[in-house]
Amino acid sequence: MADPDRLADGELQQLAYGIETRFAPHMEAAASAVRAAERDLAEARERLERAVAAAEQQRYRSDPLVFMRELLAEEVDGLERKTNPKKLRTSFRFLVDRAVELAAGEVQGFHDEREAERREREEGVAACQEAVRRAEEALEAALAMQERVRDAEQAARRGLVVLEEKLSGVGEARG
Repeated sequence: MADPDRLADGELQQLAYGIETRFAPHMEAAASAVRAAERDLAEARERLERAVAAAEQQRYRSDPLVFMRELLAEEVDGLERKTNPKKLRTSFRFLVDRAVELAAGEVQGFHDEREAERREREEGVAACQEAVRRAEEALEAALAMQERVRDAEQAARRGLVVLEEKLSGVGEARG
């Protein structure tokens, strides 16, 4: 008759298979999280490279509105010097046209500056460096989590070894 305190034939293999099947989804989920973190880090580094290249290629552009403002002030001064009614009317129409162009330019310039600031905040070198830092931290965290999952599985496997050692010698310990 078989000893009820001993491991039955095939029971050790069943227990090992049980550990393997119960841990498999967690091991795969941990590996998947690490792969995703590695992908995110690679993408963040690529965005940083593009941002650095774009910043290096960006040239200085003068603000045309500065010149438009100065010309408009000169037009007003010129209008004050006109004495001929026909020339006065013509200069006034020209002044109004330039003033409208300047107003449109001011509005567009305001929006362009806000957009450039937003782009710099979200896609600039500093933003990309911060994204790389966060991606590196996420990868470190994912690797640490994966290691803890492996440790949990190893603890279960060590427990199986202890169980086998203890139960394989049960009959001799009693005797």
